[in-house]
Amino acid sequence: ERKQQKIRENELLGLKDKYRELENRQKNLIRRIERNKKFEKYIQQVVDILPEGYLELSENMLKGVIRRYKTLEQANSSLLQELVQKDDSIDKAQQTLAELTKTKTDEVLGYNSTIASLHSQLEKCYQKTVKKEEAAQRRKVHFRDQCQLYGQLELAIKNIVEMRCRSGKLKDDSLLQRLSVIQSYLLERESVYTMSKEARTPTPSVP
Repeated sequence: ERKQQKIRENELLGLKDKYRELENRQKNLIRRIERNKKFEKYIQQVVDILPEGYLELSENMLKGVIRRYKTLEQANSSLLQELVQKDDSIDKAQQTLAELTKTKTDEVLGYNSTIASLHSQLEKCYQKTVKKEEAAQRRKVHFRDQCQLYGQLELAIKNIVEMRCRSGKLKDDSLLQRLSVIQSYLLERESVYTMSKEARTPTPSVP
């Protein structure tokens, strides 16, 4: 009997502990319910201002609002995740664009430098060409003047020779022969001039 009584006492103690545990759980649930009443009141206010037909009539209005909230929360989370992915894509695209812009800018600067160098070379070539053309034009004018002078000189030599040799033609009608005739003619004229000058000089009187 003592053994059974001891067993009953232990069972009673266990039941009391379990009762106290359940009682504490009940108190905690009651406190939670009291704390959550403000949310229930808020949800009820939301339900009262919802447009007609927003929720199905067959479902509990409070549960319908909570279910709709969860749906919107999931959609919002999905949109935020997609927005983050889009931001990453935009950052990568901007980085790629910046790198491409820098590359193209460097290429343009290189092209501009090459163009400037080629333009400088072209300017130098143009100046050299102008100088060569001017020199060629001067040589052309000089050659033309020389040809004209040579022609005039040749004509004058020919006239002088013809005046000197009226009696007949020269055996050798070369330029050297013509100059030789003119030289003889000039020497002859000089000799005549000298004799004429001596003839005009008065004879000194004998004392």
